[in-house]
Amino acid sequence: MRRWGVELEGVEVGNAWALRSPATPHTNWLLGDHGGIPAESLRLLRHGGHPDGPERVEDLALKWFAHDPADPPAWGEAKPLSVGRSLSLLAGEGAFELRFQRGEEELLVLLEHPGDYALWGSGIGHSWRVLKPSLVMTLRWRLCEG
Repeated sequence: MRRWGVELEGVEVGNAWALRSPATPHTNWLLGDHGGIPAESLRLLRHGGHPDGPERVEDLALKWFAHDPADPPAWGEAKPLSVGRSLSLLAGEGAFELRFQRGEEELLVLLEHPGDYALWGSGIGHSWRVLKPSLVMTLRWRLCEG
């Protein structure tokens, strides 16, 4: 994974394989309620000691798509501001570029190794571009209010 630009609050990037603990290889959680997910991470669905257990989510959507550089460029342009949280993960070989904007600040991320991911929160503009055929999985959700 490569990055250019400024680090934006509300955007996390990494590689799912790198999150794996060699001591406990069976705990390959990328997001959710797991002790290996830092409390400040957007990947955590629990706020420290939440009395009712994991936070509930709504408007959960999962999609995967085999993107190709021949896809119409308009598909990845001018996306609306994000609501809730979104995670895009490169599920195989490829090169998939994500551009994030908040005001004048911009971050460019290239997902290029299997497991590379970007996770972003509300109020962030984004667009994407396909550089090589890429299988991308995207998960979107909102935390329930109250």
